[in-house]
Amino acid sequence: MYGVVRFEDTELLPASSPEDYPKIIKSGIDEEGQHHLSPAITGPSGIAMLLYRLGRPELLERLFDVEGTHDFDFSMHIESKYFQDSYVRRRGRRVEIGFMDEYGEEANHGVRYLVEDPIPPYKIGAWKPVSTSDLGSSWGGSEVWVRAQGEAVAKGIWYNRHWNGHSISVLRWSGMTEEQKESLDRWRSDFTEKSAERRKKQKAEDDKELEAFAGTEMPEVECGMQRYWKRELRCRADCGVEKGKFNCSRCKRTRYCSVECQKEDWKYHKTYCGTEEPVPKQYRQP
Repeated sequence: MYGVVRFEDTELLPASSPEDYPKIIKSGIDEEGQHHLSPAITGPSGIAMLLYRLGRPELLERLFDVEGTHDFDFSMHIESKYFQDSYVRRRGRRVEIGFMDEYGEEANHGVRYLVEDPIPPYKIGAWKPVSTSDLGSSWGGSEVWVRAQGEAVAKGIWYNRHWNGHSISVLRWSGMTEEQKESLDRWRSDFTEKSAERRKKQKAEDDKELEAFAGTEMPEVECGMQRYWKRELRCRADCGVEKGKFNCSRCKRTRYCSVECQKEDWKYHKTYCGTEEPVPKQYRQP
């Protein structure tokens, strides 16, 4: 399997903007690796993805309004000993993103950026990587290393689905009116309640799924394998269709939901066509 990053196309953050311009990651980050032709994964795009998926457009607008909104602070709390809280803090054109530990210590790890002036036709400027820090180390690092740490932040947000976090612990910006604060407080409270309901429902579904493998030697492993191969049956163009209805005519393995999706993905798939392991018979679905 390979990942091909695809972006949402919005007026504020067009999918066609250059690498250092924040974009909203729609799909394609894969734990087995990225296709060598895939667009780069960047820290700013990871933060944009998180805020976009929360469904409040003003969060993105305020984050990127470096002229009209001097300060912006946001952090997402996750009650887990395995996953860390994520945060973004901007002061003028200086931005810091990253994770914090269970004691609230930031930059565990963190990356800093400097926002440049926008160049038409883009409405926001590029975010240039400046430095990185990890586990209390001093801020610094080569450009290559700073970019890599930004990519790691974006991947962490993606893998741990931070937009489904347990609560929004910090959300404020300079110039926020009392009316805006009250509206956001209500939304945050509602988000926390829905998050608890979602986790409860997900646990019930996970337990039920695991029960199906109760008679096997390693139920957790078998359940994990079924989830993995089920994911392999989705449309490879990452359009959102969970079960592609036809296979690539050459390799008979990769699935798509339409001819249009296959055409869009061909420039990537043709370099891997026929090299991927077939889906085991027991995991195939009609």
